[in-house]
Order: sequence, then structure tokens, then C-alpha cells
Amino acid sequence: MHTAYAVTHYSIPEEMEEGSIVANLASDLGLDVKMLSKRKMRIDVVANKKYIDINKDTGELYILEKIDREFLCPLKTTTYCFLKLDATIENPIRMFNIEVEIMDINDNAPHFRRGTMHLDISESTSVGERFSLNNAVDPDVGTNSVNNYQLSSSEHFAIEIQTGRDGSKFADLILKKALDREKQAVHNLILTAVDGGVPTRTGTANIIVRVLDINDNAPMFDKESYRIDLMENSPIGSLVIKLNATDVDEGSNSDVVYSYSLYTSEKTQNTFSLNPDNGEIRVKEMINYEDFKIYDMEVIATDQGPNSLSGQCKLTIMVIDMNDNHPEISIKSFQSPIKENSPVDTVIAVVSVSDKDSADNGIVDLHIPDNMPFKLRESSDNYFELVVSEPLDREKVPEYDITFTVTDRGSPPLSDNETMTLELLDINDNVPQFPQSFYTIRVTENNAPGALLSSLTAFDPDLHENQYLVYFILEKEIANTSMSMLFSINPENGNLYALKTFDYEMEKEFLFHIEARDSGVPPLSSNVTVHIIIVDQNDNAPVIVSPWRAHGSVVEEKIPRSTDKGSLVAKVIAIDTDSVQNSRITYQFLQVTDATLFSLDQYNGEIRTMRMFSYRDPRYQRLVVVAKDNGQPALSATVTIKLSTMETAVKAYSDMTEVPLEYDIFSDLNLYLVIGLGSVSFLLLITILVTIVLKCQKPNPSKAAPPCRNSVISERNSTIADSTLVSNDAYWYSLFLAETRKGKLVVRQPVPKGSRYIVSSLPRSTGMTETSGSAASTLQHPPRLVRYTFVFLLLCDALNKATSVTHYSIPEEMKEGSVVANLAADLGLDVEDLSTRKMRLDVIANKKYLDVNRETGELYIVEKIDREHLCTSKTTTCFLKMDAAIENPIRMFNIELEILDINDNAPHFRRDTMHLDISESTPAGERFALNNAVDPDTGLNSIKTYFLSESEHFDIEIQTGRDGSKFTDLILKKTLDREQQAVHNLVLTAVDGGVPTRSGTAIIIVRVLDTNDNSPQFDKDSYSIDIMENAPVGSLVIKLNATDLDEGSNSETVYSYSLYTSEKAQETFSLNSNSGEIRVKEMINYEDQRIYSMEIIARDKGANSLSGQCKLTILVTDMNDNHPEISIKSFQSPVKENIAVDTVISVISISDKDSGDNGIVDLHIPDNMPFKLRESSDNYFELVVSEPLDREKVPEYDITFTVTDRGSPPLSDNETMTLELLDINDNVPQFPQSFYTIRVTENNAPGALLSSLTAFDPDLHENQYLVYFILEKEIANTSMSMLFSINPENGNLYALKTFDYEMEKEFLFHIEARDSGVPPLSSNVTVHIIIVDQNDNAPVIVSPWRAHGSVVEEKIPRSTDKGSLVAKVIAIDTDSVQNSRITYQFLQVTDATLFSLDQYNGEIRTMRMFSYRDPRYQRLVVVAKDNGQPALSATVTIKLSTMETAVKAYSDMTEVPLEYDIFSDLNLYLVIGLGSVSFLLLITILVTIVLKCQKPNPSKAAPPCRNSVISERNSTIADSTLVSNDAYWYSLFLAETRKGKLVVRQPVPKGSRYIVSSLPRSTGMTETSGSAASTLQVRIPELLDINDNVPQFPQSFYTIRVTENNAPGALLSSLTAFDPDLHENQYLVYFILEKEIANTSMSMLFSINPENGNLYALKTFDYEMEKEFLFHIEARDSGVPPLSSNVTVHIIIVDQNDNAPVIVSPWRAHGSVVEEKIPRSTDKGSLVAKVIAIDTDSVQNSRITYQFLQVTDATLFSLDQYNGEIRTMRMFSYRDPRYQRLVVVAKDNGQPALSATVTIKLSTMETAVKAYSDMTEVPLEYDIFSDLNLYLVIGLGSVSFLLLITILVTIVLKCQKPNPSKAAPPCRNSVISERNSTIADSTLVSNDAYWYSLFLAETRKGKLVVRQPVPKGSRYIVSSLPRSTGMTETSGSAASTLQVRKTS
Repeated sequence: MHTAYAVTHYSIPEEMEEGSIVANLASDLGLDVKMLSKRKMRIDVVANKKYIDINKDTGELYILEKIDREFLCPLKTTTYCFLKLDATIENPIRMFNIEVEIMDINDNAPHFRRGTMHLDISESTSVGERFSLNNAVDPDVGTNSVNNYQLSSSEHFAIEIQTGRDGSKFADLILKKALDREKQAVHNLILTAVDGGVPTRTGTANIIVRVLDINDNAPMFDKESYRIDLMENSPIGSLVIKLNATDVDEGSNSDVVYSYSLYTSEKTQNTFSLNPDNGEIRVKEMINYEDFKIYDMEVIATDQGPNSLSGQCKLTIMVIDMNDNHPEISIKSFQSPIKENSPVDTVIAVVSVSDKDSADNGIVDLHIPDNMPFKLRESSDNYFELVVSEPLDREKVPEYDITFTVTDRGSPPLSDNETMTLELLDINDNVPQFPQSFYTIRVTENNAPGALLSSLTAFDPDLHENQYLVYFILEKEIANTSMSMLFSINPENGNLYALKTFDYEMEKEFLFHIEARDSGVPPLSSNVTVHIIIVDQNDNAPVIVSPWRAHGSVVEEKIPRSTDKGSLVAKVIAIDTDSVQNSRITYQFLQVTDATLFSLDQYNGEIRTMRMFSYRDPRYQRLVVVAKDNGQPALSATVTIKLSTMETAVKAYSDMTEVPLEYDIFSDLNLYLVIGLGSVSFLLLITILVTIVLKCQKPNPSKAAPPCRNSVISERNSTIADSTLVSNDAYWYSLFLAETRKGKLVVRQPVPKGSRYIVSSLPRSTGMTETSGSAASTLQHPPRLVRYTFVFLLLCDALNKATSVTHYSIPEEMKEGSVVANLAADLGLDVEDLSTRKMRLDVIANKKYLDVNRETGELYIVEKIDREHLCTSKTTTCFLKMDAAIENPIRMFNIELEILDINDNAPHFRRDTMHLDISESTPAGERFALNNAVDPDTGLNSIKTYFLSESEHFDIEIQTGRDGSKFTDLILKKTLDREQQAVHNLVLTAVDGGVPTRSGTAIIIVRVLDTNDNSPQFDKDSYSIDIMENAPVGSLVIKLNATDLDEGSNSETVYSYSLYTSEKAQETFSLNSNSGEIRVKEMINYEDQRIYSMEIIARDKGANSLSGQCKLTILVTDMNDNHPEISIKSFQSPVKENIAVDTVISVISISDKDSGDNGIVDLHIPDNMPFKLRESSDNYFELVVSEPLDREKVPEYDITFTVTDRGSPPLSDNETMTLELLDINDNVPQFPQSFYTIRVTENNAPGALLSSLTAFDPDLHENQYLVYFILEKEIANTSMSMLFSINPENGNLYALKTFDYEMEKEFLFHIEARDSGVPPLSSNVTVHIIIVDQNDNAPVIVSPWRAHGSVVEEKIPRSTDKGSLVAKVIAIDTDSVQNSRITYQFLQVTDATLFSLDQYNGEIRTMRMFSYRDPRYQRLVVVAKDNGQPALSATVTIKLSTMETAVKAYSDMTEVPLEYDIFSDLNLYLVIGLGSVSFLLLITILVTIVLKCQKPNPSKAAPPCRNSVISERNSTIADSTLVSNDAYWYSLFLAETRKGKLVVRQPVPKGSRYIVSSLPRSTGMTETSGSAASTLQVRIPELLDINDNVPQFPQSFYTIRVTENNAPGALLSSLTAFDPDLHENQYLVYFILEKEIANTSMSMLFSINPENGNLYALKTFDYEMEKEFLFHIEARDSGVPPLSSNVTVHIIIVDQNDNAPVIVSPWRAHGSVVEEKIPRSTDKGSLVAKVIAIDTDSVQNSRITYQFLQVTDATLFSLDQYNGEIRTMRMFSYRDPRYQRLVVVAKDNGQPALSATVTIKLSTMETAVKAYSDMTEVPLEYDIFSDLNLYLVIGLGSVSFLLLITILVTIVLKCQKPNPSKAAPPCRNSVISERNSTIADSTLVSNDAYWYSLFLAETRKGKLVVRQPVPKGSRYIVSSLPRSTGMTETSGSAASTLQVRKTS
């Protein structure tokens, strides 16, 4: 499984058209375009909609939907905008991370969030003041964003462009000329934002500058005086007049407040109200024409500016008599409620109206509102009927409020009204309504009966029972089935249920109606159409209709054996009754006898041949085809087709018979001998050639012999040995052809490193509205100066009898009883008659202050008169009116008493304290009205003047009113400063003019009103606050405090964000405008934004508000608040248990929105699972198989993915997935033992049970049913099945014959247990049958040899020393070792003191020297007895005769055997012979040199060998082979090398030809055979592009090194081929070409994944058992016809040091001590013993060194560390102990080193007798004297013979004439080549690796192989001996010699 570890990056501009190509993703990822659809490639867009998709046909990434960069990346805080994609393919799963950078284009014009900006600027604003403007927003970035601003032409304004911290541009508006609101109140400007794109884009905004007014204009009335007529009894609140005073200022400066002046009487002010805001004068009290007819008033209009200004007007109101009686309404009758279906013209009510007034004022009119469905109809005078005029509907209007209004016709008219409520009753007039007119309901088939399908609910707007609905199904029969039998509906709620289970194949849809009926009377109903659609499920399996067969039977087909490739064999047709999607059927092979023979089209089911039949193909082929539908889950059906081939036109393929290569021909030692022998032979040949040249140095050289016909000479230096294929250039050339034929040119260039985009970000703020500069409205109400004017009206009623008025004047406050005058005298009455005529005094409208004394007629004071109480109005005169009446006769006199004022009242102020609020900005000279003082006195006694206490700021000015009253104004003579003095306390004194003067005082408190001349100030200019993310909403961040030295509204601060504060900051934090508290408004997420920068403005509430600002930076501290997340991108389950290691099971992505350590996440799975996580890219992990899975151990895994971040505390999440394993036949049957040794006693009974061999298979079902076989192996033409029989069911093994130990000692064969799985698996076990010997053979004496029964005669010198060997008796016993152990004894002896017999080795030695007494002849009878029970024996008689000669002992020549099984005696002889020959050769060379210095005649050269083949090309094809492509050469090479031939191919220059030579496969070739090499010349034509490209491997030869003891199932390598064709022609399948080695198929050792070429080992290899494997991998495409190529795979098993050395000499029983004897007289340097150890590991590990581990005397013995020889370092002395103990350790060279030890116990002998036991011959071991040794002996003899001949010829040549003798003909079967490859006797020698492997192989067999590097340019000489049992001199067989020149 391969995984993408890098991110593929693309850059595209935004707004590309749909369908535009981004890139060829398949090419960039190295994917095969043809495999995209099959591998289900898909594009997943991460966290976005799918803008981009891939074309699976071309592999191109194209635009699916236009991409808007601004929509995709709305934040302008990053430079780059990326669209992250995941490309996923399956089979196997691979995931690629793709990053598409969306590059900005100038597709957006700048725009302002507000198209119009309003600015309020005071006309008093100073020049140079700046104002912030809303910036423009451009979604583009970089240069495409806002670059500049431009302002329309204006004499008053300019702009200044600023750059923000994030690079954004914004503009400030600068005032460059003072404003005048009266000239221009509004300035309209246009602000243009220009971006930096090409072409540029612009956006505009209107700036409306409203000039704020200052109070520089006083209010003005329309007129100076007004005259108004007002009707009496005007309603209280009725408008008299609305005065309008205009002020050209605006805002508070133009807001006018109206008030009465001090000159307006209190009566007038009490009668009329003046609205101070709008100037409306309304009636406040009832106006009676008879009370007052004229009202005079003066109204003042004052603005509300800081320095208020005022204007005034006069108003006269004339009262007019009016209609003052209201009309009346009387409801006579009213009907409520009524039904909503009441007919039109129904009478609802009867109403009567009346009015007490007369004329027009008494005529009344009655009406109702116009928007009602009613009307009034007059029935009689002043009687009206209310009737229905339109139909009523309760559902629209349930009730009506009807207002009757009556109005008279007076002026102004009066009216009255009465409201009545009319309620409507409901009737059933609305049918039920369904929300939809048509319902489509999808029901999946196989539903459960009673399942709820849908709810169909209607609505009825009526009430009560009229809205209660009942639901019904309208009956409709379909195929005689009623709908009510299929469906049911709940009558109460409309729930629709299915009453049965539906089958899509039977019923696909239903159409019927549902009716909803209400419960009204009569009932109403409606219905709706319901369409039931049955949705298909995949519930029908495919049915195979062709080829037809009976149920479960096998279809049999016949096909000619000569059928061509691609022929149609059969066609499988299956049908599926499900819907289209579920019925799509695909076909696959489930089983096939030979997968390479047939192909199956997955769509049409056609089975065709993939190749022609060969003779190897079985006659019967079994094909199991599965037809699978497309449902979920898929259903399938199978058919078995049995194909039988007809034997027509059968083609023989005997040419293709493969001969297995020979192995283990040479042992190492033999190789050394071969090299040595070859070297000597080469030197000998050189000597001969030199001799011939020397002899032939005449002027006329002899004619050279014709070249040998069968030699091969080549000047090339290219060698292919052991099936090597030359590729890469050929591959590139074929790839070039394939690509250029497609007409494609692919150029890929990386993007320059370091390119980047610069993106500027503008804060997302909509701007800021104008600060609510509305300060508290400050109203200044000047004191109302009330001027009281008393008007005294004298009403003179003319009485019939009164003719005049008597007038008196008196001062007020006269004492009681004081006489005013004599009334009687003044009236001319008689005083005496006053009593009788009952004179009385009536005071009119007053209390009785005066009376008449009837006795004197005087008018006197009854009660003090207070003028101010009597005449409250301050009129000039005050009169008291009285009537004096007398009777008899009655007379009436009018008396008028004038009360004169005196100064009895001091002035006083109505308010003792006056409060004035004066702004500190009020200019000097401004006046303020003060409350005047009041003095009830009049005239001179009234107020005369005012005085003000001392003040530097104020003064007063006295004014005189029209009535002569005095009042004063307060004058500001110096400006005020509230900050210096906020309050001024003054005393105002009023003084009257009386005598004495009186005065009154009032306190004036002047409170200086603040003007907004101080801006708010923050404590700091900037604040920095740290806040934790996820702070609770509403939590306080900071409380800002800005102070303003002003007061009131000017010091009331309002907090707001500036325009520079982003929308994000404003949305996240709330700012309390009043308190300055900043609180968390939304959840703060550190991952979204880490820093919030904001600017806070504190603005006061003054008229011209001032502001201050501060900067606030909020730093968000990250919390570990986001749990890591796991996303399972893909999960493959179930999987087969044989899934390969490193196969991806799942792809997981993890993420954590936190940052820092909180955002670093770790993913892990439980440790005890055979899976591991592998990170493929950032935060992407693959779950891969880390160990081989085994369903038999664990059938499923619950894999828990746990992701944990590194925060504190850490957060984690987990996801558990269940992986199920599918069982495959992956367990071969297992025998309890790997090797069975069965001992069978010879002479057994036939049919006897030998053993039971039972295997176990842990698989299930048929995979565990075992069958047992004996693997056939012939021994001496006898099959194992003829000797043994096994029960196939239980594995019982029986013997079929009686065995004889002497004939057959053992049998080695294999038992195979095969399961019944598909494909079947099997294992075998080695069975070693050992025939146990019985002692049934007597010993046979073989030495000394004698005829049957005859006596052996031996001679021995009489001078023989004691201990000399006389004879050695050797007996052999064909029984086994135990029975054949022979002991020797004397049966008879002439002199028992003279001879001794060793009972074990049969040596007869002298026990003493012969004496003269001893007889000359000695007779010895020796019996040899075996160890059997009973024992058998044989005897020999030896007759000894002594000779009187001095016999020499040859003990000095005793040879110590070389290494055990490695350096045998025969090899020693060969070495000695080789040395002798070498010595003779040196002598020959010296003789030749001597001869050369004498005569110059050279000998004639020998003719070359006749059987050679010469070719100028380096390509050779044997047996009529056709030259084609590389794949053919490769397969040919394999075939031919197996036949023992050499095939060499090398690319040929363009335009040249191939020359092909063929060698017949024969053992030799004579000159007369006439066979020559056939040569084929082929010119390569140009080919069209069809399926003619075979798969190409990147390498022609794979060498894979595998360390021994590997794990089974380990991945060795991935061998992937490439096919440049398209579609199925490029879909490759990989196979191992079968090749058996030692009855073991390659498929039993190795396995290859047929899809991706991954090569796996199926077993554990042992270097000591298997050192290398050579086989072929074939890649076959799926074209028709299919093409294939193969590659040679050389598996080299690398050795591990896993074998300890084994000491083979000196031999000893396990753990025992070796005892050796040595003469004490042994010389220095003598060989004591030789330790030989062998190690079965490789050369490096098997290099053994020897060391003493323990030694008795370290000065006595030395040990050679390399050859193990123990020698004496000095002679023995008398001090040396007799016994020496040596412990030797043999250690190999591995890591770590392994060792073995041997203990040698040496004992010294004190006699000078030489022991001859050293000469005891050890019989040669089995297989030591092999055929090769025989060949070496023959070769050595031949070389020696040739050397002798050479010497003789040289001597003859020198001793004869100059005519040279004819040289011996060379070997007939030699091959001479200038190549660097050597082939001799079917053996291929090539490079160092071969020599190394050969060395290893041979040295392990105990043979000697010597190789020596040859200098550059020299040649290798290799000799090969034919494999025969013997060779005589006359046989004509010579060693085949191959010479190889080593090239540089």
C-alpha cells in the first residue's frame, strides 16, 4: 500500500469558467488514467462545497462550479486562499492531499458599506478639523484592493488618506474653509474609492455634510399683532390660534419655546393655555361671552440655544356667542349576536337623535364608520335603522365595534358618539383544505404490514363541530383488490398505514384518493390524490438462463484443442427481475482450472481463450462463473462449465521441455582442484604454444589450420548469463514510440520557489452612525413678568326712579364709627322721617362696611375698609356702591363711595428667591427678565425703583410698563465662567414712593450653566487586557472611565466604538454606552481570532459634543477547550485474513481547533493489535497491517482510535471500528512432526501397519477436510506406491513388501496432506523409513585376501622391532553397525609371546624382537566375530615366514588426514600429483628456454577444434528461433538455457540486422555431419499502435537479498511493470512462472500479488538448506490477445551466523575426552594433533580460528590459529609431566561469534618404538570419491601424460632436424570465446557472484576450489572434466577447456 506523503499544489485564478481544466492530476500523481474509473477515484473537498472534480477518462482536474475567492475566503487576514481537496482511489486505497491556491483577480469593485454618509459639522468648527469617513471595502486582496480615494471638488473640504495597521486604506475629511449654515446648510460630496487592479475599478459614496447651526438668530413671529374671534363655550383644549415664530437657525437653536410676557394678566393666563413647544393657544377654562368679551395678551418666543434669543407679538381675542349644546344619541334597540349568514337589509338596531339647540345648531346628522358592512336608514324624523349592507363572514371578522356619531350643523358643529359591539355566530360554510393537492409517497418493498406511510392532515377554519374532520379512503379496485384491503387511514388524524407487504416486482405503484369530511350540518368534504410508489430492494438473485442446465448440474462443453486465441468458448447470460440499478449484472470467474487460458468479459459474460491450448494443458477444464448484481448487498448465482478439448490437430510442444539446471555439481575443494588443474593445464598449453612458435620461426611459416567450425568468437563485452534480460534503453524507446503515437507532449515545470501573494485585509465594519449628539434638551424659561392691570368698570343701570348718584371720597383704613358725611342732608331728606320711612342702606356686591344713623342721618364706618381687599385690581379709582331706599313713598338713591389709597403696604416679591440659569457662553450685555415686586398700593405709594447688590458681573435696568408699573431686567455686564464661579447670589430691593417709603427684597441665585468646552478624557491613552477564551458571555472585560470637567449633559459621557473598530470586535464585545463597561457579548474562540484591537470614543452630550478616545487591545489566551476530532475517511471491512502487511485498512484524519500544545494531537490504537498507524501527511493517518493476520487466532478486531491533545489537562476522543476477517484457505495442513523416522525391522510381514501420520488444518469446513497421498519418487525404477500404501482418509501407512536391510537400508519419501479448499493447500512431511538390521550375515574377511579356504602367506624381516605391524586382518559385515562391530581374537598362535592382536582393528604386531630361538615360520589363526545375537564369525590362517633383511620403517611418511570429509587421502594424492606435475612443468619450461637458446625452428601449431561456431553478432538463437521483441528474447533465453544452450542478445544499431545462429541440441558434432548453424536475418518494420506493447519491467533482472530465518509472509520487493497501451490492454496481472526445485514449486515458496506485483515469502528460508532461487515473474496485460513479458528474479538467501562450529577431528563421543599418545623423544615442531572444525554458515561466518582455552604447559605446545595444527615448541624434558591436557576452542567469525571446544589428553611413551597405527587407513566416506574426483584423477593423469609427451617431443625436436613434429590435437569439444563468460559442460561461469556462490557450494561438500583474480586483460582458464565413472588413456576423452578473456 502506497500513501501520499506530500501535498500536490496548484494555483488557478478565480472565476474560471465551468469545465476549465486545472491540471492533469493523474499525470502529476503518477496514476494510470485507464485505472481511474476502475479504482473509483473521487475528489472530496475539505470543508467546502464541491467546486472541482476529476474527469476519470482523462485524469484532468476541471472546474465544476465557478470559484469566487471572496466567497471561499471571506477573511482578508491571510495572504493565500487555498481549496483543500482529498483525492482517493481504491484497490489499493491511496489518498492524495491536493491544495489548490485560488489567485485573486480584480473582479470586485470597491464599495462602501453605506452608500451615503452623513456628517454634522458646526458652522463654528475651526478650519483644519478632520472627520473620519467610512472606508470602502473591496473583497479583492493585494493590489486589487482599495488603493486610493478621490473627493469631488469642494472649496470647503479636502481628504487625507491614511493606512491602517493591516494595510487597509481609509480617508479623513479635512475642513479647509469655515462653514456658514445660513449660506449653505448642506454640502453634497462624492467620495470615490479606486483599487489597484488592471483595469482599475471604482466605487462611490455620497457624503452629506449638514452644517450644524449656532444660535445667532432670534425667533420672529409672522406678525407683530393678531386679532382672533373666539366663540363662547369653546371646548376646553380647543385651539384658539397656533402662533408660529420662525428661527432661521436649526436644531436646538431653532426650537422655539412660547410663553406669556409679564404684561399678560393672570385672568387671561388662567383662561387660555399656551403650549410652550408649538405655540398653540387653547381654551383652558370655560369661556362665557357674558363674562369676558375681549382678552389681551403678549406672547414671547424664546429659542433653546445655549445663548437663548427671543421675539414677541400681541394678541387680542374677541369672544363670539356660539352653539353650546351637544346633540344626544339614544339606542332604542340592538340585536347581538347574529348569524354570519344574516341576509342583507336585516335591521340590527334602532337609534334616535336629538339636539336642544335650534335652527342650524339644532339640526343633527348621524353616521357610522365607512369601512363596515352596515348602513343607516332613516325611518322617521330623527329615527334611524342600522341594517346589513354586505354579506358577513365570521372567519374574516368575528365581531364589529360600531360607533354611532351625531353632529349638529352649528358653527362650530358639536357631536356625540356611542359604540356598540356586534358578535357573529359561526355556520358550516368552509370545506376542509389539504396542504397539498397531490401526495407522492415512496414505500420500500418488503415493508412490514401496518407500517406508517405518511400523515395526511387537512384544515377547516370553522369552529366546534364544523371543524372536526373524519378521513376516508375512496374505494378504487385494482385487479379486483380494493384499496381498503391494501391501505388503512386513521379517521381521526389522517395517518396512512400499509396493510400488506408490497413486492416491487408485482406492484410498482398505486393511485387513489383520500377524503376529509367535517361534522357540520350539512357536512362538507374535500379529497386529495395519493400516489404510492413502491421502491425496489435487491431481493432477487440473478438467474442464469444461458447456458441452460438442470438445477445444480454442470454444463458440459466441447472445444477443439486447436482453438485459436480469442475464440468464444461460451457465453453466460443471467437475468435479474429487480429494478435497473439492482439488475445490472457483472460476471467473474469464481474458479478456473487455468487462469491463463480463459478470459471472461465482466459485462457480456463471454468466455474466450486467452491463448492456444498446449500439450501441458489438461484435457478437462472446469470454469465456475459467478453472476453478481449491482444491489446492496449484491446477490449472485453461479454456473459450472466443464470444458473438454477434442484431440484434433494436436501440436507437439516437446521443444519447450525444460531441463532443470544441475545444482551442487562441484564442491569447494573440487573447485580448487579444478582451478589448480586448469592453471597447470593452461601453463602446459602456453608451454606447448611457445615451443611451437619457437620451432616455427622460419622465414616461411606454415599455413594455419582452418578454424574450428563449432567455436564462437565475439568481440562484444556484453554478457547475459543465467537468464538476464537487457532492458532500460529499449523500454525508453518503446515508451517514446507509445507516447509520440498518442500525439501528446507533456511538459511539467515547477512553480518558482518563493513566489507569494500579498493580501491586505480591511476590517469588517459597517461604519459608525453619527454619534447621538442629542443632549438633554435644556429649556431656559425666563421668569414670567405678570403685569396686573385692574380695570374698574362702572355699570350705570338706569333706574326708573333714580335720577343721580351721590359721590363721596374717604381714605382707607378709617376707624370704625368715623362719619363719612350727613347723607340725609346731602339727599335733602328730613332726619326725623328716616326712621318712619324705614331707610336702609344696601351695599351692592360687598359686605356692609357703612351704615346710616337714622337719628342723625350720618353715614358712618361700620367696619374698616381695606382698599386693596375691596378693589383687588390695581385700577386708578376704587368705588364702593350702595343703594339707599326709603318707603312711604319708596325712593331709591345711588351712592358711590371712593376709597382713597394710603401707603400701608410695603413692596414684596411673589418669590423670595429667584433662580436664574445663565450659560457661561452668554455674551456681555445680555438681559434677563426678573420677577417684579408687588405693592398693593397705587400711585405714588406703589413701587418706584429697584436696587441690586454689588456684583462685577451683573447690573439692573428699570423699565416702566404701560400701566406705570416698574419692573427690572438683569443685565450681564461681564461674561461668566462656570469653572471659576458656578453660582452668583444677588439681592434685589424694591422701593415704593410713599411717605415714609417702604421696601421689599428678593434673593437672586444665578446658576452659571455650563457650555460644552471640555472634552472627555480617559485615564490612559491605551489599555492592554488579557482574557481567557470561552470567558462567560456577559463577563466584565474592563470598565473604562472618561471624565469631563463640564457638568450636566456636557459632562454626561456616552461610550461608543470608533470606525476603526472591526465588526468582529463589535460583535464579540458589547460596550455599555453609559457606564463604559466592556463585556463579552459572544463566545470568544482563540482559534478564530487571537487579538482584538478597538478604539473607544467617549463623547459628551453637549449641543456641540466633544469627544476623546483611547485604544484597547484584548489578547485572547488559549484554553484547551476543543476536543480533538476523529474523522474516518475510509474503512475497509471485512478483509481477507491474508491481507498483506502494510495494506491500508483505514484512512483517518484528526484535527484540533486549539493552537500550540493544545492543538497538537496524537493518535494511537491499542498496542496489542497487529496494526500500526502511519502518518501520510499532516494530521492524516493510515491504519496499516503491521503483522500478518490470522483469522484462526483472532476472527475480528475492535479497533479503538484514540486521539489526545497535549493540552493541560489533555482532552481526548475516540472512535471504535470493528474489523472482521474473512476466512481463506491460508493454513496448510500441519503434521505434528516435520520429519518422521519409522524403524522397520527387516524381514517384516507385507501389509503391516508402520505408523499413522495425521495432519491438522485449522481452517473451516472444506478447507480442513484432508486427503493423504504419497508423493511419487522412483528408486531403482520402483515407485514408492509399490512399496508403501497410505490410507487417504486417516493417514495410516502400510508396508506392501518384505524389506531386506542388506538390500534396502532406508527409504526417504514425502507424504502430502491436501485440504479441500479452493485452491487446495497442501503440505508434506518427510518420512524416513529405516530398515532395522537383524544379525543374519556372518563377517567376511577381506584382508588379507586369500582364495576360499586357503592360507595367507606373509613375509617379515627377522630384524623387525618390537611393536612393528606384521599384518592387519580386516573383516566386513553387511549387517548394521551394531551387528557389524567386529572383534578379533587369536584362535591359534605358534608363540603367544611373540605376537599381539588388537581386538578392534585387527592389527597383528610384534610383542618383542625375533630371537634366534624363534622358528622361521609362524602360524596364526585369527577369528573375526560380530556383535550380533547370536554372534557369527569367520576365521583366517596367516602363515608368517621371517627374512634375514633390514626392513626400513616408513613411519616417517605417515600422513595426517586433512579436515574431516574435506581433505581426503585421495585429494591429498591429487595435490601431490598436481605438485609433481607443476614441478615437471617448471623443468619443462627451463628446458624449453635452454632449447630456445640453441635452435630457432618452431613446431607447427595444432589445428583448432572443428566443432566451433563463429558469429559477428552477439545474438544467438537456437533451433529456428524468430527474432522479435524483448519479451520474446527473455522467454527464449529461459527456454534455451534450460535446454543447455547459450543465448546472447545485444541491442543492434538502427538499420542493422539481426544475425541469428542456431546450434542443434546434440552431445557433439563431427566434421562430417554437415550440420551448420542456420542464420535468420530479420528487418524490423514500423508497426501501428495496437495492443503490441508488452508490459515492461523497469529492470531486466532483479536481485533480491533475503536474510535467512525471515518471517513467513514478509514483503520481499515490489515488481511493477508498465504497459503504455490503454484501458484493458494496460491492466496487468502478475504470475510466478512455475519451476520445481527438488520437487518444490516456486508457488510454494513465494507468492506475488496479481494486482500490484508485491512479492512475498511464504516460508522461512535457511541459508544452509537453500542459498538462492532463480525464477521468473510474468506480467500479462488484459488485452485481446493478451501480451506478456517476464523478468528474472534472483533470490539470494543471506546467511546469518546461526550454526556453531562442529569439531570433526579428532573425533570423540559427545562430551568425551580425546586421548592421544606421543613418543617422549618427539622433536621440536612435530605435529601432535590437528583440530578440524566445520561451520555450515557462509564463508564470512564460517571462518574458524583456533585457540588454546586451557593448556598444561604453554611453553610446550603451539596451536596454529588458522589450520588447527598443534605442534611441539621444544623437546620433552624429564621435568615435563607424562600427561598433558589441552583444551582447544574453535570460534567462527560471525556476530556474535559461536564456538565449540575439544579436550585432548596427551600421554607420552617412554620407548623408542615407532607406532604404525598412524598408517591405519580409514575407509573413504560415502560420496567422497565421487565422479568429479575420478575426473580429477583422469585429468591429472592426462596432464601428466601430456607433459611427458611434451618433454619427449621437445627432446626429439632438439635432437632431430628443424622439421617440427605435429602437435597433439586439442580437445574436440572445446569452446573458445573472447567473452567474459565461460560455459563448460553445461556450466555457466560469469561474474564474481557466481564464483562466490560456487565457492560456498563446493567448500561445504568437503572439496577444494581455488580461484585467483586475474590481472586486467588476462583470461580465465577453466577446465571441466566429463562426468564418467572412469577414463582410460585410449578413450579419447579429454578435459573440455574453456578460455575466457576478462575485459575491462
